[in-house]
Amino acid sequence: MDCTTCGPTPTPRKDRPHTFLLHEMSRCPTCRTEVEGRVVLRDEQVYSLQHCNTCGPSELRISNDAKAYIQSFLARGEVPEGLQGDHIFKHTTSTCPHCLSLVRAEVVIREGQVFFKKTCEKCGPSEALVSEDAKYYVKAYSFARAGTEPLKFAAEVKHGCPTDCGTCGDHEQHTCLPIVEITDHCNLECPICIVNNQYANHLDPEVFRSMVDTLVRNEGQCESIALSGGEPTSHPKLFELIEIANRPEIGRVVVITNGLRLGRDRAFAERLKETGAYVGLQFDGFTADTHEKIRGRDLCKEKAAALAMIKELKLPTQLIFVATRGANEHQIGQMVELFLSEDHFLSLNFQPAAFTGFGGGRFPHDPMDRLTIPGVIKAIEEQTQGKLKMSDFSPLPCSHPQCVSLTYLLRMDDGSYMPFGRFVDFKQHGTLLRSSATLGASPEIHDALSDVIHDVFARQDEVERGPEVLKALRRSLDVMFPDRPVSAKEAVRIGEQQAKSIFLHHYMDRHDFDLERLRKCCHHYPQVDGRIMPACGFNMFHRGAAKGPETPTAPWGKKPWSMPLPVLP
Repeated sequence: MDCTTCGPTPTPRKDRPHTFLLHEMSRCPTCRTEVEGRVVLRDEQVYSLQHCNTCGPSELRISNDAKAYIQSFLARGEVPEGLQGDHIFKHTTSTCPHCLSLVRAEVVIREGQVFFKKTCEKCGPSEALVSEDAKYYVKAYSFARAGTEPLKFAAEVKHGCPTDCGTCGDHEQHTCLPIVEITDHCNLECPICIVNNQYANHLDPEVFRSMVDTLVRNEGQCESIALSGGEPTSHPKLFELIEIANRPEIGRVVVITNGLRLGRDRAFAERLKETGAYVGLQFDGFTADTHEKIRGRDLCKEKAAALAMIKELKLPTQLIFVATRGANEHQIGQMVELFLSEDHFLSLNFQPAAFTGFGGGRFPHDPMDRLTIPGVIKAIEEQTQGKLKMSDFSPLPCSHPQCVSLTYLLRMDDGSYMPFGRFVDFKQHGTLLRSSATLGASPEIHDALSDVIHDVFARQDEVERGPEVLKALRRSLDVMFPDRPVSAKEAVRIGEQQAKSIFLHHYMDRHDFDLERLRKCCHHYPQVDGRIMPACGFNMFHRGAAKGPETPTAPWGKKPWSMPLPVLP
């Protein structure tokens, strides 16, 4: 079936022939070398898919009963009563935080939290907090779902993950969100920056056109493409790039910006409005001290000006909040209130801080005391006085379920919003969990909403505001699926008026890097040489700043902007 993340394509993408569940150490059946296998569910059985550098690929059946295997695996997360010390849940491959070598990590539960315990032969032991809520972490695995293949893979499997990134045929998910870094120039020097700007490159329009052509060839269609940087509004030919990306196969173009130019340059903002592009606005807090800690200086006036311009022009906007321990965590609830206050705010993305890129070596942080996805959700519940609850959020099965959590908020007829989790069982209606800022008008979404309507009708007395929810669902179904054909772009715009979304996306760094998560990454950086790079793998091994600006690339790494580009006038 088609991927419900991005809707139908002229040439449908195929689901993977299995559901990827986890990584587990095994041995090559030929040479007995220890290798990390992909544990997958296929035909109600369980297999370990392995890649040995000497002997090549192989597979081993490890269970005849997939349901029993999953139950047994989840039971590993139950800590025996009275246990003192660490409880080992599983193993994975991570990185040494010092030399960045790939190392084996014990995933342990300690006092209700999850940690990685690692030992590097060269640098010794290290630990890192991975999740503030062990129950959330373990339960997330029950949301695993089969990924979807691109129409064309960009790289071949040669040496195994992560050295074959590009993406290779063993990668478990297609590109749901391509993020193109169109420049490495910026008008800020953010202490927490996840990239490492060199102030040397603007992407040439014809190279960008080739990258978009590659995306469309590989994917058929993309719901969104994000233009990032650096600061993309510093690109001298930004509007030419937006025009190139504004093609029928791409539902929306999003410009991810700090908003400084947007707030002060009205002509620029009006022209951006004319293109139909969306804004992804970095907005990390409301006071001078939060901006100073995270972005390097007081930006209160500039951010207020950007918000005012967005409101006046009704620019469709996603708000992006980098949630950081000791800096802005007390303003998480205030951010939710801002998001709910205006219709032109379509989505809110909380990103628990990742310490890589420029900020990897410059921003002070403690790997044993950091914000993670369940910590941010808990803050949302506490700081909104229960307007949104922990139970309203679900792990996203499109990516690895430890990477993203989300909730959709149904727009009620009175203008208020109701979290889907109050009336939807996401285990039963997992199709509604999508890596998308809005609901999409795909056949799968139509069928899922129809089923939810029947379910709510049958138990509306039990559902909070049941009759009102039922009315709003019926309205959404009628609006999203009119009795006429709609284009991909129109389907995007119809759906975004029916529900808002709140995402929590935790990018990885050298402390919490998990090869298992990388395996199913769906947020990808297209490169000028044709590679489509999973975001965290690119940041860790290829960008050359995994622990700060002076960090070299991995031995197999290939830096960005690695193909000679024409010089812009």
